[in-house]
Amino acid sequence: MNTWNSGLFDCFSDSGICLYGCFCTPCLYGKNAEKIDGSSCCNSGCLWYLMSGWSLCCLTHMPKRKALRNRFDLQEDCNDCVATTFCAPCAICQEARELKSRLTTNEGPVVVQPVSANYSTFGQSKVTK
Repeated sequence: MNTWNSGLFDCFSDSGICLYGCFCTPCLYGKNAEKIDGSSCCNSGCLWYLMSGWSLCCLTHMPKRKALRNRFDLQEDCNDCVATTFCAPCAICQEARELKSRLTTNEGPVVVQPVSANYSTFGQSKVTK
């Protein structure tokens, strides 16, 4: 298993992500979700925001955090439930720093996009008259 590149409370190691996470937490969450599994940035951020009104944002956040850990084979440094419930902005910033460090190449950041295929028409050309 790999270790996280930064700790849960290392927000100031990247001041840009820290400020983004403090002042627009749902937006950063949505951006992370899009990079993690191709989810809609807007839908994810809005859902997180709505759920946070009832202190239930952990219900949408925990599966994304787990997907990120599975994707990069990361250890659970802090219980996901605890981190996403009581330290959500810090957890979102940690995830953003992790994505930034693991998905950045010399050419720039790599963005994962979902792909759909229609196998029933694969290889067939459409002819119109």
